[in-house]
Amino acid sequence: MQLSNVEIMKKIGEAIQFQKSGKIKEAEKVYSDLMINNGNSFDLIYSYALFSRDLKNFILAKKLLVDLTKKFPSDIKPFIVLTEILTIENRFLEAEQVLLLAKNIDPNNSDLLYNFSRLYWSGKSYKLSLKYINKALDLNKNIDIYRIFKADILICIDQVDNALSILEEMKSADKNNKQLQIKNLISKINIRKKQYKNAEEILIEMVNEYNHLEIGYLNLSELYILNKELDKGINIIKKGISKFPNYMPFYKNLATIYKNKGLFNKAMECHLSIIRKNKFDFNSYYELSTIYDFKDHKDALNLLLKTNINKLDLSSKIYAAFALANIFHKKKEYQKGAFFLKIANDESLKKSKSSYELRIKNAEFIRSLDIKKLKCKNIISAEQLIFIVGMPRSGSTLLENILSLNDKVVDMGEIDFLEESFKEIKDIKDIFASYKNRINNRFGAASCFTDKNLFNFIYCPIIYRYFPNAKIIHCMRNPMDNILSMYRTNFRNQSFTYSLTDIAKMYVYHFDVMNEYKKYYGEIIFEYCYEDLVKDPKTEIPKIINWLGWEWDDAYLSPHKNKRDVFTASSSQVRKKIYSSSIRVWKEYEKLLEPAMDILNSNVLLKNRI
Repeated sequence: MQLSNVEIMKKIGEAIQFQKSGKIKEAEKVYSDLMINNGNSFDLIYSYALFSRDLKNFILAKKLLVDLTKKFPSDIKPFIVLTEILTIENRFLEAEQVLLLAKNIDPNNSDLLYNFSRLYWSGKSYKLSLKYINKALDLNKNIDIYRIFKADILICIDQVDNALSILEEMKSADKNNKQLQIKNLISKINIRKKQYKNAEEILIEMVNEYNHLEIGYLNLSELYILNKELDKGINIIKKGISKFPNYMPFYKNLATIYKNKGLFNKAMECHLSIIRKNKFDFNSYYELSTIYDFKDHKDALNLLLKTNINKLDLSSKIYAAFALANIFHKKKEYQKGAFFLKIANDESLKKSKSSYELRIKNAEFIRSLDIKKLKCKNIISAEQLIFIVGMPRSGSTLLENILSLNDKVVDMGEIDFLEESFKEIKDIKDIFASYKNRINNRFGAASCFTDKNLFNFIYCPIIYRYFPNAKIIHCMRNPMDNILSMYRTNFRNQSFTYSLTDIAKMYVYHFDVMNEYKKYYGEIIFEYCYEDLVKDPKTEIPKIINWLGWEWDDAYLSPHKNKRDVFTASSSQVRKKIYSSSIRVWKEYEKLLEPAMDILNSNVLLKNRI
């Protein structure tokens, strides 16, 4: 029976209450029953679309929204929600087309311009995003959500002082969602400035003031992960879980911490608990596949194996494909592994453009500097600085694990101190002081530090000339094994690894540059070969220790016993005894790797190393 608009709105209210209380089936029935005789009601179709969107039933939600655009072509709200869904699906061009259609209907709608800004922000087109949020603000200067979002954009483009100015102007003593967002963004600014103590104070204040919200606990835990304060991270997550036991992001962060601490059983249980709550959480399937073979969880494995990944959204498809590649690799079904590995990386390139060209551009700028003509400031430093350089997945984490068994060593991990210092200084002679100041602020005093930012290889001339008592260890591995390992690792911050040709070109570039630098600065550079070390650690490890001028200790032969936290993709491998099973595994993927092989074969010296 067709209902009046008042009756429809009352029923919609019932459905919304069912949804809020977790009674999804009851809410679904209300909407289904209403749609039978009231399918021309804008409010009903729109509310049903929002309900379907919240359940991530995007197919139905989009169908309902498209229906609304046809029945009520002058209302732009369905266009905006349709854009939000397409953006979640990473279908940015289609989302843009939908917004352009809405713009034809109401070109001066500030909310529409705001959504253009959000779309471009999601696609990391920050200049366009800033342009459109400014247009929205020109129409409505006092809408706080626009101003807050502008601050967020400015943070993304490193205009943090301008962002802070906007946020400070909006701060008040009120405790509401707007103030929560403002405090959260101010904490992000402090993190960008590496003012971690300030960020921690703000986030602790958020937790205390908004203890009924999950976000404060979550963001504080992420700060502790970033700052490598893992025990603090565990404590705050457990407090969050005690209040919000069904909030899954807590379990993801807890799993990350446990993995970094080498507590793989606990990490595994976190991800399994996530899958029990949401069997389609493919991020957890991927994380599990890096540490577990699913032998005691056949149902979960079968669900993954039977999943049609082509029906998944882009992010889920990437995680599922990487997970399947890992599973088939463990099963030694390498052809199937290669199939899914190519899908995972090809899809990743749709999400993130390769960083190859930018990395080469930065490296060539450093290479073009005529360091020899620059006068060196006389500097004396008692601390030994060890820079571990090379390509990712070249055995660098194993090396760092060995060196950090020396109780005098502070292993700083993959820090950006050298790059940050280079960007900060006006005179190249001040680079060491800037770098040293960062160490002092973050780590305090010690007699030896290891810096494992592998791309510091581009700074070899600067290290040689301006860093007293510095050593460089260049990590080398069979080029094809190294390239395969990078391609098999789902690097979030190394997007060149999604392209085999870009990996190979980057490898050749780094190899040629290091050969050039070894001619001029070889006295401070040691070449460590991963294959030689894992085949004969009793011979190769002492060579490194002697070169560093350290006293020998048999503990260096057992890096798997090192209890330190590890924050790289190799965190699970370095917990095992030194093994050689990964040597020449590239032969199992030879056909997949042909594009990389063609590039390497053009370099005579590299060809001989394969």
